[in-house]
Amino acid sequence: MKLLLIRHGETVDNVAGLYAGVRDSALTNHGVDQASRLGDYLAKNCPKVTHIFASPLSRAFKTATAVQKAQCKLLAAAAVPDEIEIVKVADLIEQDFGYYEGKPFYARSDSKRSGREVHYDQHKDDPGFMDVESKESMCKRADTFLDEHLLPLFDHDTTSSELTVIVVSHGILLSNLWRRLLLRLPRKSLTIAPEVTAAKDNIVLEHLGGWSNTGYLELSIRKEDAQKDVSSTVGETSNEGLLVPQSMETPVPPFDKASAAKVILDASDSLATEVDTKTFQTPRSLAGCNTTISAVDSKAHLIGLKRQRGGIGRLAHDEGQKKLEGFFKKQRKS
Repeated sequence: MKLLLIRHGETVDNVAGLYAGVRDSALTNHGVDQASRLGDYLAKNCPKVTHIFASPLSRAFKTATAVQKAQCKLLAAAAVPDEIEIVKVADLIEQDFGYYEGKPFYARSDSKRSGREVHYDQHKDDPGFMDVESKESMCKRADTFLDEHLLPLFDHDTTSSELTVIVVSHGILLSNLWRRLLLRLPRKSLTIAPEVTAAKDNIVLEHLGGWSNTGYLELSIRKEDAQKDVSSTVGETSNEGLLVPQSMETPVPPFDKASAAKVILDASDSLATEVDTKTFQTPRSLAGCNTTISAVDSKAHLIGLKRQRGGIGRLAHDEGQKKLEGFFKKQRKS
């Protein structure tokens, strides 16, 4: 399986610096351009997508739709009748920010406490106050997605083909989803592609950092049996019997549950809180699989993309609007 965990395109609330979790913030014109670039890039570099899962919030679903359209266009060109369905999964919705939905980010005013903590003390007794969704709740949602949607795909016989799975969601939810998936992966079978190691000096697996708009984490997960025939030439077998391709990727350090339980989300997320170690349970693992981290927050598809001038790029996208070139008819060839 090739697995891509993708964040949605830029939204109006992203630009305005507002908390938007369950709030359905629209993509900006620039966000739509990002999603379109993503779809075209994946059609060229990651064809034959087999499954697409997305948060039902429009910013994620429309980003997934851009990927779907590019893939369907590719299939049509190859005269393949199949269509790729986008499966909406409510568990992929962003963290619910409660009282803070639609409100601006709060600057740190106390060196020992975050802006959110100070604001919480000031407003916790206000009528209708609702606190932020807990990390325990988000972990449960991530586990539900893994157990009900992603991991069952490994139960099917895929010896003759490769699955390519796209998951389009939100930054904080994706961080939680990745860490919950990480708990299912045998550590000695997990490696990092050399280009990822070269681009990022220090990689802490439990905290890869924030997701950029349409940035994605790419994983290659392969059953051990499929690589047994090359184990003697490209790597060596660990004491767990799993292939560790030493010559191609960088092995990762042992997993520490205690440190993982205390990991904090990206520093820009003032709503981040610690997760109780009791949350870290692994109902099902991917034992017997070798996993390679091929890309972290990849933005290769955005190279050369510029925001539309005059503030147009920051405005909410209207599907009825046309770009400038749409007003000019193409010249007829003589």
